[in-house]
Amino acid sequence: MNALNKAKKDRIDLEAITRNIEENYKPVTIELTSYEQEQENNAIISYQELLSNKDSNQVNYDDDFESTMDIDVKKVDLTKTSGSEVPKTKIEVTLMNYEMEEAFLKALKQLQNDLAR
Repeated sequence: MNALNKAKKDRIDLEAITRNIEENYKPVTIELTSYEQEQENNAIISYQELLSNKDSNQVNYDDDFESTMDIDVKKVDLTKTSGSEVPKTKIEVTLMNYEMEEAFLKALKQLQNDLAR
């Protein structure tokens, strides 16, 4: 068998593959999970649907807020938000005092020295 015949034999027959798919392909129904079904039912899939749903998720802004930056910044007013309830969380931030920071830095330097050995 010469190289030309081997190349022809190894070449993919796209017409045969296409014909086989057209004749033998049977679509299979995909079973969706409950989450996927909910997403499918509630998905916004077109610009027109997005425009029709824009009023259902209205965001209210605090008009009294004035930004000191050069860009336009709006503050969302969570007390007047319609639609789904927005959870209100309070985040408390505590900083380390100077002595604790120094001790932490010293421990990090010691760890770095121990790892370098």
